Amino acid sequence: KSKRVSDDVVRHTTLQMNVLPAPIKKGLMSAACLGPSFDAAVLKLAIDDGDFDIDSFLETCKDGGFIEEWRRDNDEYRWSHDQIQQAAYDLIPKEQQDIFHFFLGLTLSKKAKSTRKDILFLILDNVNIGIKKFVVDPEDLIQIANLNLQAGNKAISVSSFHSAANYLEVGIGLLDEQSWVSHYDLTIQLYDAALEAYYAIGRFSSFELTAKQPIKHAKCFKDKLNAYINYVRYLTAAERGEEALAICLNVLETLGEKIPRRIGNKTVMEEALIVTNLLQKTMSCDLLGLRLLKDPKKIAISYFLDAVFLCSYESNPVIFALAVCRMMKMSIQCGLCEISAIGFGLYGTLLTGPLGADFEESYKMGRLALKALTKLDAFKLKQRVYAYYYGIIALCKDPLQASCDKLLEAYEAGFLVGDIESSAANLQLYSSLAVWGCGDKIEKAEELIRMHAKRMIQHKQNKACKTILPHLQQALDLMGSDEDAYMTFFGISEDDLLREGIQETVSHPRNAVIFTKRMYLAVLRGDVESFKEEYEMGLLHHNQQVGIRFMGKIMRVFLDGLLGFYFARKRGSDEKKWTDIGEESMKTMAKWAEGSSWNFSNKSLLLEAEYWFLLGDEILASGKYDESISAAKKHKFKNDEGLAAHKAALFHLEHNRKKEALSYFNRSKACYESWGAKGLVEEFDATIALLMASPLPQLSESIH
Repeated sequence: KSKRVSDDVVRHTTLQMNVLPAPIKKGLMSAACLGPSFDAAVLKLAIDDGDFDIDSFLETCKDGGFIEEWRRDNDEYRWSHDQIQQAAYDLIPKEQQDIFHFFLGLTLSKKAKSTRKDILFLILDNVNIGIKKFVVDPEDLIQIANLNLQAGNKAISVSSFHSAANYLEVGIGLLDEQSWVSHYDLTIQLYDAALEAYYAIGRFSSFELTAKQPIKHAKCFKDKLNAYINYVRYLTAAERGEEALAICLNVLETLGEKIPRRIGNKTVMEEALIVTNLLQKTMSCDLLGLRLLKDPKKIAISYFLDAVFLCSYESNPVIFALAVCRMMKMSIQCGLCEISAIGFGLYGTLLTGPLGADFEESYKMGRLALKALTKLDAFKLKQRVYAYYYGIIALCKDPLQASCDKLLEAYEAGFLVGDIESSAANLQLYSSLAVWGCGDKIEKAEELIRMHAKRMIQHKQNKACKTILPHLQQALDLMGSDEDAYMTFFGISEDDLLREGIQETVSHPRNAVIFTKRMYLAVLRGDVESFKEEYEMGLLHHNQQVGIRFMGKIMRVFLDGLLGFYFARKRGSDEKKWTDIGEESMKTMAKWAEGSSWNFSNKSLLLEAEYWFLLGDEILASGKYDESISAAKKHKFKNDEGLAAHKAALFHLEHNRKKEALSYFNRSKACYESWGAKGLVEEFDATIALLMASPLPQLSESIH
């Protein structure tokens, strides 16, 4: 009914408009071209007619119900309905609409200096509609291309990347092949800005062709660097990392910073030793007092060393580590630039594993990276530094739960500056913490991960989305859903995607996440026996990953220990192999717990309980299970509390203590209910029913 009323009102309004005096109709047509709202002073500028009375126009339109005051202080008005704006626009004959827009924009451009209002966007939103039809003078085209460059840069500065891309695309379209000679500065700037905007919105269909133009036509190598950087970002997002890395290494060699294509760990450790010695001579508190780097060439080297990290950290961790060491050397020996903040953060991540697991130094370096954002006025890199600190470094000391909101903050910060790959990295780190680490509600994690995965698809970040989806799938599995997240987003099953990844020459990090997800679910369900063969496969992928301690690494160490002790208790011929795996994980987790009792003590205690279970010490094992449950509860890890109670139940069941086993099963179920793991709760209901109904000798075999 309201729709019919609305249609009637619009029909009546249209009839009213058609009988109005010509100056009022011209005002309506012009106002309609200015958008859903308009400034009265700007409208007056747009109408180059001495007979037009702005005050009379406004009164007539308000009385007729066409417009209403919106921001009185700024003399702004808006249409009372979008269909009324359309009715006003339809007063312009269809065949004259383009030229009407064009001359309105042209009139505004001539009078722009007579107002303090910034009307650049309004000018171009109208002029650009008819530019190719009504402008033939090459110099006029260049002038309008310049205006589109200004508008594009201004739109980028306020994170309006879609608008920027449209302005810059029009600007480029006004150029010809000779522009690289006749208007070089304008041309290179248009292409550089367009590449930034195209990447931010995922406009990849024309990205490669656009990137190759400045690479081909730029007068000097320096002018090609921005195109190379953005091309590398595009190739990385398009899962063409080897091409991206080759470009980075070639550019660095041209700049005088050669990185060997083939290097081993020995080379990296030699570089790391140089960095260590340099740091010892310069106390960390003095690093931010180093001089600023002014040499443009060395600054460019810093940016491309950073680009090496972006395209190699998954596929070539040795080159990645070497690039980070070179970044550190550049900052200490030559001076600081904004990329130094990233270098400090990345070096801190290397100290969590690949360079010796020095968590104290890692934490110091991470805090230094945060301070460098302010010191070096590098806030546009906040999303990068936050990913390294809150997603990796902080886990060695600060509560896991404290990182989640910071990672989501960094995720949004990346979108604001068009750094979509860093937004994706923060989302990956958040997703792993939300599902594996924090014990927060599963429904909340599922909702957020799904929403942001869709956003990644919209920005053509398919590679990142495929690495995020195992966490969404984990949440769905725990909630009892039979949805296949990969089928929903990509039309391919998780199993098919996994097989595709296994066939790749370089182990895909996505596979490690999928294996970890499956292992975790098998442990939670107590169904590890059927997982043994897949575990051996997953272990291969796990061993090929970078040794940085992010949440996925933490989970793999923890799960390795649980599975190691479980299979060792089978007393098979491979008992020693499994015992060694379990003991190594237990030692690692105990070391981590020394740095952060909050994050790791419950996991360390659970591994100790499983160890004493293996050795047959019932008293020590029972005590450690209870300590693990208490630590998990104290530190708000509802998921870990449920798992520890489940393991304690299986331990007591193995020793024919049905009453105790039932108590722990019920506690585990209550934890999983609170966590939101409805799928696990349903399975536990069946287990508890079986436990209450079955004689004990037959029960243990059934449960296991």
